Amino acid sequence: MRDEDGDGRFADAEPPGDGVSIIVVTYRSARHVEACVAALRRAARDGAAELIIVDNDSPDDTAELARTVAPDARVVDSGRNGGFAHGCHEGVARARGQWLVFVNPDAVPAPGSIEALLDCAHAEPQAGIVGGRCIAPDGTTDPRSWWGRPDLWSAFCFATLLSSLFPGNRLFDPEAPRPWSSDVQQVPVVTGGFMLVSKRVWEETGGFDRSFFMYGEDADLCLRAAGLGYTPTVTGRATFRHEVGASSSGAAKLVMLFTGKATVMRRHVGKGAVRLLLTGVFLRAALSRVVSARPGRQGRPTAKGADWRELWKRRRDWSKGWPAQ
Repeated sequence: MRDEDGDGRFADAEPPGDGVSIIVVTYRSARHVEACVAALRRAARDGAAELIIVDNDSPDDTAELARTVAPDARVVDSGRNGGFAHGCHEGVARARGQWLVFVNPDAVPAPGSIEALLDCAHAEPQAGIVGGRCIAPDGTTDPRSWWGRPDLWSAFCFATLLSSLFPGNRLFDPEAPRPWSSDVQQVPVVTGGFMLVSKRVWEETGGFDRSFFMYGEDADLCLRAAGLGYTPTVTGRATFRHEVGASSSGAAKLVMLFTGKATVMRRHVGKGAVRLLLTGVFLRAALSRVVSARPGRQGRPTAKGADWRELWKRRRDWSKGWPAQ
């Protein structure tokens, strides 16, 4: 395992007390890392942030490119592709700031957005976790900024196809995010693609659960933090773009998504919710040849019929969730 520091603004920021540590976990991210780093330079306050890029053993030149475009960052070779949570823990182990900002390599934070996250965290001390507002390429608000709480009712709506028939509906698609009602609002789940977590919350919760390889670890962390009395929050002043994953999903990605979802349901709702997930997948697979998915701005991927059929075939792979570590 190799750990390198450069000589620049990020590395020079020895975050005292209120400092920020920005953590980016990469894997095959060569086409995104330069734009992400450039955006982070504009998003962070001068002299108050350090940048840590953790590469999960990319087979391409991601790590080398990261060292080229961010010589002032700390670039870490994690040694294996252990997943998003694994990479985040590698970054936090080296972080010196009291505020941790997790940024996906394909996310592009707007200028001043990290300062806006920090301002919100100060104004809402019980938040513990703060996210921003995701902006679509056309300038409208993208729903993927946050999510509703998963529960038995949301699982029932999925099982009975109500969430697909009424995408984004407050009653029948309760996990879909609601329209923004104010600049700052408390939410059940903040997306992990652009998320500030206080070091205190990270230590009290143990951070992202390493059992999650990818997908669902942000929901799990927010729900555990809420169980300790924190109130995850989003602020519209911290805007960002997230380039991929909005409108479609292949079968392999869908399997990982549902592995994460099944893990969250088992831990925070119960096994009955997983059985409802299975019912919903079965119905979508069975009806996929005759019924097309209804488009909706609810933020989740719209899977193709073949993907639902493959997901049902592989139900034993995902319905037990990610194995505990």
